[in-house]
Amino acid sequence: MIRPEVAAGLKRWVEPAVALGASLAALWVVGMPGMRWGWLSLALALPIAVAGGVWLRVAVRRAMMTGPRAQGALFVEERRVLHVGPMGNVQVDLDDVTQIDLLVSSRSDVPPGLMVYLPESPPVSLPLDVQGGDALLDAMTALPGFSADRFHTQRARARRGGQETPILTVWRRRA
Repeated sequence: MIRPEVAAGLKRWVEPAVALGASLAALWVVGMPGMRWGWLSLALALPIAVAGGVWLRVAVRRAMMTGPRAQGALFVEERRVLHVGPMGNVQVDLDDVTQIDLLVSSRSDVPPGLMVYLPESPPVSLPLDVQGGDALLDAMTALPGFSADRFHTQRARARRGGQETPILTVWRRRA
């Protein structure tokens, strides 16, 4: 009844919707008129609100990182990234990376990716929409000065920008 691409798009946002619903339901139960216990109500509501907010933030990030799957898989192990794809395998040690550029197209059929620059070698392309792609963002947060919030903001702006394929530098190692 529902087109497959619409169903896939809605399926991405199930976890954020559940996180939001569970957080609001828990806060509603704590704040019910019959449950006005003063400080105890606040002591119960505060951890629930914080945990729900953290869960919602992680769920929204996960939903934003998933989309139409590209071919291949990404494996991250102790700051080393391995991309296994149909055109060959690429291994990158995050300690050697000098710059990371984000490639995002406004076209829905072009998956987003990263151009990773290493000293004395050509840049390496890593797709974001592959199996295990969410682990790449977790590994990149260990880079000095990298901000996951700024990364997601730049990615969202690039999608709406209307340019065919914008290239944005999301991280550069300071000398």
